[in-house]
Amino acid sequence: MDPVITIVLVVAAVAAQVSAKACNLSRKNGTHHCYGALGESLSLQLAADSSNEEIQLKKDFTRILHFKTGEDWRSKLHQDYVNRSEFFNNGTLRWDRVIEEDSGDYQMEIHNSEGTLLRKVNMLLEIQAPVSEPVLSHLCLPHGETVVTCSSEGDGLQYSWTLNGQNLTRSVAYDHYQNSVIILKSDVTETLTCMVQNKVSSSNSTIHLLACQVVSSQFPSVAVTVSVALTVGTLTLLALFVGINHLCKKQRSRFDHSERCDEVVVYADVKINQARKQRPPDTETVVYGQIKMAVNPDVAGSP
Repeated sequence: MDPVITIVLVVAAVAAQVSAKACNLSRKNGTHHCYGALGESLSLQLAADSSNEEIQLKKDFTRILHFKTGEDWRSKLHQDYVNRSEFFNNGTLRWDRVIEEDSGDYQMEIHNSEGTLLRKVNMLLEIQAPVSEPVLSHLCLPHGETVVTCSSEGDGLQYSWTLNGQNLTRSVAYDHYQNSVIILKSDVTETLTCMVQNKVSSSNSTIHLLACQVVSSQFPSVAVTVSVALTVGTLTLLALFVGINHLCKKQRSRFDHSERCDEVVVYADVKINQARKQRPPDTETVVYGQIKMAVNPDVAGSP
């Protein structure tokens, strides 16, 4: 029996996606690794106190923002960011909708009013697509195991599984607990949850599993069927031989014993009907086939 694939409806789904991500660059120098959710807002805390400071933010060799406090920051912002950015008095730069092109390396420098460098920070920004709601499906194997698949979309996906709220162990499942596909051992039931997450969002789905039935092997019945077919074929050939031999003996008794019955000619009348056409039908053609068979039991080599 072929295994049956069952698409299971999600009975519970919880998505915890952060609508706004923040990255603080104001406290210490060095390199910061920040993440943003695609299409969502992202806040960059550039300075703890923006009074009497000059802030410069670059991406690679492109200047994004360069202004002094008290100046109109919009006139100092790169044109690609004007329509989706806002700068606050507390030193925070917010992007309303981040895009994939925002990913990359950033450099920030802050100087005081005398031009002294106060802080220099590098930022590696990675924009990820949020996690979509997982879809669960399961497949029953012939020996009762269950293959469960957790499908989701997004960037940098990480998977985790729980059974009745507990992490999976080798007593109920095989290895690879952090993959999108797991194999549960036979007779494992109850509530199974798949959690999918990345650096910007997470989501989970839950199903209630039923035990898979063990399917017996079909090979014995196939062997019996083949054996019966061979036996029937053998009996049929044997009966055909006995019938032809008996026919030959009756034929031989009608003639003189001097006549040999080594060969019996059997004619088969084969009629071929031609397909109907507009012209008159052709005369039926009779084809004679000659079959020679030695049936004299006294002749050597006869069956």
